[in-house]
Amino acid sequence: MRYFIFLVLYLLITSISSYPQNTLPEWAKGIVWYQIFPERFSNGDKSNDPAAEKVFSNDTFIPPDWKVSMWTSNWFEQADWEKNLGGKFRDRILQRRYGGDIQGIIDRLDYIKELGVGAIYLNPVFDAVSLHKYDGSTFHHIDINFGPNPSHDEEIIKKEVPDLPTTWIWTSADSIFLKLIEEVHNCGMKIIIDGVFNHTGIQFWAFQDIVKNGERSKCKDWFIVHSFDDPSTSKNEFDYKGWWGTKFLPEFNRTENDLNSGPKQYIFHSTQRWMDPNNDGDPSDGIDGWRLDVAREVPIGFWRDWRKLVKSTNPNAIIVGELWELSPDYISENGVFDALMNYNFAFAVNDFFIANKKQIKVSEFIDKLKEIDITYPQVYLDVLQNLVDSHDTDRLLSMIVNPDRGYNRDADERNTNYSPAKPDAIHYEMQKLIAVFQMTYRGAPMIYYGDEVGMWGAIDPHDRKPMVWDGLSYDDEVINKESGFKKGFGSYKVEQNIVLLNFYKRLTHLRKNNLAIQKGTLNFLYSNDEKKSFVFERKLDDNWFVIAFNLGDISDSISLYFDEQKISYEEVLSGEKGSFISKDKLGLNFEVNIPSRSALVYRIYSIKD
Repeated sequence: MRYFIFLVLYLLITSISSYPQNTLPEWAKGIVWYQIFPERFSNGDKSNDPAAEKVFSNDTFIPPDWKVSMWTSNWFEQADWEKNLGGKFRDRILQRRYGGDIQGIIDRLDYIKELGVGAIYLNPVFDAVSLHKYDGSTFHHIDINFGPNPSHDEEIIKKEVPDLPTTWIWTSADSIFLKLIEEVHNCGMKIIIDGVFNHTGIQFWAFQDIVKNGERSKCKDWFIVHSFDDPSTSKNEFDYKGWWGTKFLPEFNRTENDLNSGPKQYIFHSTQRWMDPNNDGDPSDGIDGWRLDVAREVPIGFWRDWRKLVKSTNPNAIIVGELWELSPDYISENGVFDALMNYNFAFAVNDFFIANKKQIKVSEFIDKLKEIDITYPQVYLDVLQNLVDSHDTDRLLSMIVNPDRGYNRDADERNTNYSPAKPDAIHYEMQKLIAVFQMTYRGAPMIYYGDEVGMWGAIDPHDRKPMVWDGLSYDDEVINKESGFKKGFGSYKVEQNIVLLNFYKRLTHLRKNNLAIQKGTLNFLYSNDEKKSFVFERKLDDNWFVIAFNLGDISDSISLYFDEQKISYEEVLSGEKGSFISKDKLGLNFEVNIPSRSALVYRIYSIKD
């Protein structure tokens, strides 16, 4: 019967033609995103902290002295249980937990709103063993340790038939997540979550059914199984494909163009659950879209059908793919996604703003940006998520401290020249320049949690430290040879950089209050390879900005011609004001002096006589 229900649902979805397939949500154009890694953002409820039995579900040994790590402790200091297990610092760090949860996010919504954020992207929130949750044990329940009553939720889940949605029950973790959605919407913001539909964890209920029942399992076709166990032998012959060879992440079964019908049906039902929780046809109580993990590795036929489901449930939902390369096959009028994590933007920023000896020319930088522009239809450019760093890279400040590497390359202790040290003042100033560019350029800029307060760190796991909050007293971060790194030794104070935070707030609110910066036209007006300077304008009707950058060591004085008789201006970062009047009634020259290593943001007012 359940397969019949799924068939009817599938036929209904595929027959829908009353809405355009390339619908882009207006709310997402030019919006500021904030990426949150839930386990490391805020511990709002210490009573739901995970137990060792869950953390070590995939292991044969549970350390008797394991406990949740102190939020404010020195990142590089091993706890007693880590020391007792032995090994290097990195060997045990993935088994740490800090207790971040949904209540913690709710408690910090005022901070996020004050930051000027318009939309939140959460890394995976579904129940899973790991700290990152990319190894889902289920897709239809929020992680029990993200909610207020883990033991009760665990008992509820045991009563369900996972592939029969009519038996699904709302847990306390599910309910507080729905409360988070409501509170986010009440704050005037949107929220999307990670969809990991290529693979699961080995504790995933369908995979565990195969482990238990072997070839007799009703889910035997859900995963790419190479061989089942032969119970007549002492050897366990069970073998399957893990994502990138990782056996902890079994991959769903598929054809060349689609996922197997079993996981596909389950994913469809789970998708509807979070997009319209009470199933009343009104999606306002659900999430506002999805970010899709390893999107290119899932058959595109699945995405086409899944998109129809998403857009029929909520035409204003956004679908963002994790695609690191230029992807016009996925982002177009006939594509399957609305946007992507725009890593090509990050590549360009890295090669010009961050690189030192390997810095590209201004003209090359602009060409890289224009390549993005011509790759996608114009209407899509305003919704591309323009990030610089993420949970998959070293943090922005540590990129700046360690220039001249390929983006996301050689970013941990295996690189003997990589420094995990706290940035100096000059590095924070460079981050400010990058922030100005990110917040004034076209697209939808995304901040990785903590960048705005000056957090630093090498690639995973060091980019996933607990958020630094004002009002908490943190131990110094002490880096020595036990850390595994060969450079950056010292003791560093950990606290919010309030100056940097306030700078981000100014930029995000400037963007939020000016449609030209959100979704106006963009034109480059000037560039100089020798002086490493460039200027572009953003314009929408009378809302007009001219933004100038100089990464060189000497100032650059330029004259920009405007077809205007009289203008006034305000440089919004310094507050400087002035005006220019045409001398020949044909137009005027706007004189600008761009100091070395600086950015200028001019609000231009055309004055009519």
